[in-house]
Parts: sequence; structure tokens; C-alpha cells
Amino acid sequence: MHPFAERWNHNTHYFPLLASRIPVSTTRLLDVGCGEGTFCRFVADEHRTVVGVDHDPSVLPASTTSVRYVLGSAETLPFADGSFDAVTMTMVLHHVDPGRALAEAARVLAPGGILLTLGYGRFGGWRDLAHEVRDVVTHRVLSRRMRAWEAPTAKADPSATWEEVRAMAEATLPSSTYRRLPMWRYLVEWHQPSGEDS
Repeated sequence: MHPFAERWNHNTHYFPLLASRIPVSTTRLLDVGCGEGTFCRFVADEHRTVVGVDHDPSVLPASTTSVRYVLGSAETLPFADGSFDAVTMTMVLHHVDPGRALAEAARVLAPGGILLTLGYGRFGGWRDLAHEVRDVVTHRVLSRRMRAWEAPTAKADPSATWEEVRAMAEATLPSSTYRRLPMWRYLVEWHQPSGEDS
């Protein structure tokens, strides 16, 4: 059974994938645009400090012993340079200036750290058609056995096409990887160069 069977949607479907990309050695993790904290709670453990940041105080939960929640903007993160071993963002970039948000995420990432960004783009024409068909089919198959959960967070349509998102990520985060995932999602992964790489 999917770990988010009771809170399943196109985002939580990929939370296990995001979590699997976070190194076990990660002790300081920041989730940008955390909303009501579902992903924060999923990746928290006794060996890891997890911080969630969101600009909407109406959805931000109270801090607990395992997760600290902070009010703040993805474009001006209230943390010092190199504060985290991993930074995650789910469905954030189409709400903000994506270049600024990615640059801020990179700024607070420690040398050797990982940045994971899950998001979506706008249909850009015939080049996206094969992915669009796959997305529709996958959604219909999974929706037959999963009940959709609607998170209490702000919604917005993407202004950038899938290709524009890819180009922006490559320009802002050199050597990042970009993957199209089924059900209208992409995953951008980037590793902050370590001190030995510079």
C-alpha cells in the first residue's frame, strides 16, 4: 500500500521518491513551501533536524519536537548560507520567481548538499504530446484505486512550459538533472559542489 493512501494526490504520490533521494547521512533538511507539513513529518527522524518554511501562516502548523516550522518566503529564505544538507521544494516554483527561489535554495545548501524540486509545467505543444498521453493514462489508472486528497494550500497554474522550466533550471543550477514524471510532474535534482570540487 502507498504510504500516503489516506493523503494521496499527484504530489504525495512522489514523496517516497523524494525521500529516497535524500542521503541517509542528512542531518539538516529544509522543506521550502511546506504547507501543512506532510512531507516534513514523513522525512523527520530522531537523527535529523527538519525545518519547514512557508509564506502562508494559515496553513503552517505549530512546531513539534521533530519539525520546526518557520514563516518565510522562498525568494528570501531566513537562514544563513550553508545551513542545510538537503533542501526540498514541492510545487513551489510556479508560485514565485523561480530563478530567485532556486538561487536561495542553493545559497542555504551546504557544500555537497542536495536540492530536490518537484513541480509541473504548462503544455507547450506537440513536443509534450507523448508525455501528456502518458500523464492522462497514469492518472486514470491510479485514480481508480486511490482517493484524491486536497491539501489546504494555494493553487496556481504554471506560466512556464515544461521546456522553459528545464532551461531555467539548467541556467540557474548548472549540472542539474531534469526528469519528466508521470502525472504532470518533473523532478529537478542538483548537488551543491563540495569544497573539494571548487
